[in-house]
Amino acid sequence: MSEFESIESCLKEIERRYQDTEKVRRKLANYEDPIQITFLDTNRSVMLLVNKDQGIEIKDNSSDENAPVKIEFSSENVMVDLFNKKIGAVKAYSAGKIKVIEGQIRNLMKLKSLMF
Repeated sequence: MSEFESIESCLKEIERRYQDTEKVRRKLANYEDPIQITFLDTNRSVMLLVNKDQGIEIKDNSSDENAPVKIEFSSENVMVDLFNKKIGAVKAYSAGKIKVIEGQIRNLMKLKSLMF
């Protein structure tokens, strides 16, 4: 497994996991809420647009203040560390490195296979 070095490589991996993993698509078969991810250290926002099991679109440097699911990462490095398995999602959440600002924690758990 290759080392993830940037947010861009993590976003490509999210897209790859959705496209190449039937189990992920089945898990998201009824999911269609836009997800806004914000990185506080760079004030960068990314939108994940999951269209159930029909596709995913990732919009980098994009935001929607009306997004029903909003997740904040304390830094871009937190996401990179998650993808490199240097920290677990639950530990990062418990330590305050990931915060669910809008929506419910169950949304994050549903997206775990896609993002972490």
